Amino acid sequence: MGTIHKLTPAFATKLSQQSTDSYIEVTDTIIPSFKLRLYKTGTMSFSINYTTAEGRRLRFTIGKYPALSVTEARKIAEQVYAEVKLGNNPQQDKIDSRNKPTVPTLGSFLDSHYLPWYQTQYKAPKIRSTFNQFSFLNSKPLDTITAWQIEQWRAKRHKEGLSPATSNRYLSTLKAMFNRAVEWDLLESNPLIKVKKYKTDSRAIIRYLTTEQEQRLRVAMRSRDQRLARGNHFYNDKSYVPLKAILGGYSDHLQPMVLLLMNTGMRRGELFNLTWLDVDLTSKQITIVGSTSKSGQTRYIPLNNEAVHVLRTWKAQTQREIGCVFVGKHGNKFINISKSWSILLKKADITDFRLHDLRHHFASRLVSAGVDLNAVRELLGHSDIKMTLRYAHLAPAHLSDAVAVLNR
Repeated sequence: MGTIHKLTPAFATKLSQQSTDSYIEVTDTIIPSFKLRLYKTGTMSFSINYTTAEGRRLRFTIGKYPALSVTEARKIAEQVYAEVKLGNNPQQDKIDSRNKPTVPTLGSFLDSHYLPWYQTQYKAPKIRSTFNQFSFLNSKPLDTITAWQIEQWRAKRHKEGLSPATSNRYLSTLKAMFNRAVEWDLLESNPLIKVKKYKTDSRAIIRYLTTEQEQRLRVAMRSRDQRLARGNHFYNDKSYVPLKAILGGYSDHLQPMVLLLMNTGMRRGELFNLTWLDVDLTSKQITIVGSTSKSGQTRYIPLNNEAVHVLRTWKAQTQREIGCVFVGKHGNKFINISKSWSILLKKADITDFRLHDLRHHFASRLVSAGVDLNAVRELLGHSDIKMTLRYAHLAPAHLSDAVAVLNR
């Protein structure tokens, strides 16, 4: 049975008190085809009928009364009516929305999709710690995260002392994750695409050792080896690979590691992953295989006399020809040597100098000696010459020769 009446809260309450053997349908006098139906079970629901652009007559169910009030239902009906006037099909949109895959939260996407994939493609053990910066978003679906939330996070972190360069690295990592979600059809677009990186000094001051500091470091290493040799040195511990004592040898791993970094410019991870198969003492060359390099590209580093001497001595002491060149406790690869490195720096009276800065020291010495920047780029494994240009100011007469032409 159908009637026409203005749908109001009072009318809905009155209708709910009636009974029927089939149903009672009331059409609103204000919005065309906006209806409230009472079924014989006592259930009441709102709906709106409309005709699509193709001429199909459809019924859009809005919701049940009283869970949905008349006022709320009317607002939805107005929206549906407006969509129909624009030529849209609200019922089909509703079906499409229902069939659309659920967008995962940031936390679940990281655990189930992104991190497992990332770890098969790249060598980045600290990638999880980067995403810990955004743990406050872990419970939010990816499609609800906004650029404004990231801008707020960035402003707060900068007040706490986070540098623009570090903030840019975090942002790049997060953007890359969203790009992957788009490629995997979990998102329509990257919500962070408009978040711009902060401008940074790409040629900021780099840290390298002065001649005097390098000399102090070498003296400190020799003194340390002599001290260890007199006592129960590192390799007396049976947890470690036995180390043969030879004339001119080392008491543990630290000095040969540091000397190799100073003479090859390897990254710390490349050194820890270096195997004896990668070392060719006959041709005086080591190979940094792509699977262990940051760029993913294999490169070759010639060995100078000191580097060759270090490796030959170390090989004679370890008496090993397979596996990693340097191994720690129980024959496992090193993860870091931070403690011994910091103690060594203290003995050498050197402050604010990271193990990674030995790579800068290597490059700085080459450029200062007049080595071509492109050759330095190849030795360091930089994929872009822009990274190597940080050392350009160290080249002899780098800019003075350029302006000297004006003297003519």
